[in-house]
Amino acid sequence: MIALGIDIGGTKIAGGIVDDNGSLLDVEYRATDASKGKDYVLEGIDELITELCSRCKPDAIGIGSAGRIDVDSGSVYYATSNLPNWTGLNLKRHIEDRHGIPTIVDNDVNTAGIGEMWLGAGKNEQSTVCVTLGTGIAAAVFVDGKIVRGGRWSAGEIGHMILYPGGRPCNCGQRGCFEQYGSGTALYRSYNERRGEEAIASGRQFFELLATGDIAARDTLDAFISDLAVAFISLANVYDPDLFIVGGGLIDTKEWWWERLERHIREQANPAVASMKLVPAAFKNQAGMLGAAKLGFEYVAELNASK
Repeated sequence: MIALGIDIGGTKIAGGIVDDNGSLLDVEYRATDASKGKDYVLEGIDELITELCSRCKPDAIGIGSAGRIDVDSGSVYYATSNLPNWTGLNLKRHIEDRHGIPTIVDNDVNTAGIGEMWLGAGKNEQSTVCVTLGTGIAAAVFVDGKIVRGGRWSAGEIGHMILYPGGRPCNCGQRGCFEQYGSGTALYRSYNERRGEEAIASGRQFFELLATGDIAARDTLDAFISDLAVAFISLANVYDPDLFIVGGGLIDTKEWWWERLERHIREQANPAVASMKLVPAAFKNQAGMLGAAKLGFEYVAELNASK
């Protein structure tokens, strides 16, 4: 069998042709350009799918999209302004109407987690929390080998658990969310707050300053690691996973914080969770496409079984 795995991110749409052994046979990319509106983003997705379909005849399409996704209906239950007017969109219906291929849609972090559980760092595990640390923060939660999506499709939205009550405002409408302290965006914003000026505009610039021995950058990283440790300890007490799989853009900088994070956890956690394991994600940009394709295979199998 062949499936298309589509990964819709805030800046890039990635699409892959995947066989049922998990081999990624071909890849195509489009810029998301979400600021141009919903219709523009959908047009880019349609163009990408049409291009991939010219190279193969897929049995299914699996899609991972930012937002809280109603997997049963294939619609977007809720999305932030990162994808304007995405809330309420029935993405499954849109794709099936235009391409005539069975389609299933899930949250993009969930599809990345499914990819890691299928072929990556979680391949031989049953209970994991797959955490994405990047521009934002989210997780895919697996218990006894099954993904947990929640009653309102919001399980795993760990970036919006409140770390500091009344703290920094978040685009979800709350204040003090974990995402405002433990993400790549939070790193450079925290640095600017510490300096009292808009000194830098990216995580890359932050780590460049850190490499020079910048004191404000060092202090910012100390607070960042402390906040990560608190969050991981709390999550371990809630989910008790076999391990945490950590991915996202910040994993590329782990030489600066990984060992210190593990040490903070060992020193601060109660004995029941102090020995928790953290492992880097095996896949980076490919996990979402692989996981989305895996969902597509499972969806077609369910359709065939119901006939």
